[in-house]
Amino acid sequence: MRTRRSRLALIAVCSAALLYTALFVFRVYDRKYNLFMPAYVRWAMTPAEPVNGPTHVFFLFVDHFEPDYNRPKTEAWAQRYMALADRHHDSDGRVLQHTWFYPGEQDDGPILDTLHRLMSRGYGEVELHLHHGDDDDASLTWQLKNAIADFQHHGFLKTVDGRTCFAFIHGNFSLDNSDGNWICGVNDEIQLLRKLGCYADFTFPAVYMNSQPASVNSIFAVKDDPLPKSYNRMLPLSALEDGSADLMMFEGPLIFSPSLTVRRMFLDLDDGDIHAAMPGSPRRVDNWVRANVHVPGKPDWVFIKIFTHGISGEKEEDAVLGPSFDETLSYLERQYNDGKRYILHYVTAREAYNLAMAAADKLPGPPEQYYDRPIPPYVASAPRSSELSVKREN
Repeated sequence: MRTRRSRLALIAVCSAALLYTALFVFRVYDRKYNLFMPAYVRWAMTPAEPVNGPTHVFFLFVDHFEPDYNRPKTEAWAQRYMALADRHHDSDGRVLQHTWFYPGEQDDGPILDTLHRLMSRGYGEVELHLHHGDDDDASLTWQLKNAIADFQHHGFLKTVDGRTCFAFIHGNFSLDNSDGNWICGVNDEIQLLRKLGCYADFTFPAVYMNSQPASVNSIFAVKDDPLPKSYNRMLPLSALEDGSADLMMFEGPLIFSPSLTVRRMFLDLDDGDIHAAMPGSPRRVDNWVRANVHVPGKPDWVFIKIFTHGISGEKEEDAVLGPSFDETLSYLERQYNDGKRYILHYVTAREAYNLAMAAADKLPGPPEQYYDRPIPPYVASAPRSSELSVKREN
C-alpha cells in the first residue's frame, strides 16, 4: 500500500512539474520573454564583479509625460510633484529628480512653461519623446527638427555651450522600426537621431513587444545598420568615443522574483514600470538594486532607471505622486543611503549618460564631478546647475 501511495505521489508531482513547464513555456512565447530569455540566463549565471567600498546608487525616473494639452492638469501635477520631491533628498541633499520626456508632437507653450519652471527650480530636466509611424527619413527628420526647435525656444535640448543635445524615448516603443512600419517606419532612425544631436536612448525595456532588445540590465553602445532593431548588436561604450557607434542604449531593470501569485505562475517580472497595477514598493526597490545595472568594470556604480506614464490618468498620477511612491522613496533613502554600504544619488537622464561615460573611462573620484560632462546643463536649468556646482566645489 505504501509503495502504491509513493508511486501515485511521484506521478502527481511529475505531472504537476510537466504541466507547469508546459504552461511556463507557453507564457514565455506568448509574452515574448523568449526575446530576452537567453540574455537573462547569461546575466543570471554571470558572477557579480567584486566591489571595494560603498556602492553608489543612481536613481533616475524617466517619464513618458503625455498631458494631452491639458494645462490645468499639468499645473496641478507640478504642484503635487514639488511637494513630493521636497520631502526626499539624496546623499548630497539634492531633491528627487525627474526627467520629463515630453511628446514632440504635443507642442503647447503654457505646458512647456510649467516644465521650464520645474526645471529652472532644480526638480529635473526635459527631454524628447516622440510618437510617430509610417514615416521615412524625410518625414521623421521634419518632425524631429520642428520638435527640437519648439523645445529650444523654452531652453530645453540646448546646452549652455550652444550645442543641440538630447536624450530620446520612442513613444511607441518601436525604436529603429523594431515593431513595424505603422509605429515607426525608419530603419536608420538611430543614425538619424545622432545626426540631430541625440546622445542616448532610454526607451527600454519593452516587455511583451517585438521591440524588446535581446539584452537585459545593460548600458551599451549601438551602431545603426540598414535593418530594423540595430540595437541587438551590443558594443562597448568606448565605441561612442572613437566614433564607431551612434548612441548609448540605457536599459532599466528587468528581473524575475518569486511570487505567490498563481496567475503569474509564482514568478513576477519587474521591468521598472510604475503604474496603478504595479505601484512602487520596498520589495521592488530591492529588485531594482538586485538587477545591478552598471557599466562593465565599474560595479560600484549601479543605475536604477524606472519609467512611467505619470500624467496619463488619475490612477497613474497617484502611482507616481501618492503614498505608495512616497514610501518607496523613503525606503530607498533608508536602505540604500547609509554612507557605508550605499550612497544614493538622484539624477536626470542627461546626468546618467555622463556618469555612464565616466564609468566606461574608469574615471576616479566622487561621481558628482561628472554630472555635467561631457554634456553640460541645458539652458533652462543652467542657473540652478551653477549653484549646485559652486556647492560641490566648496
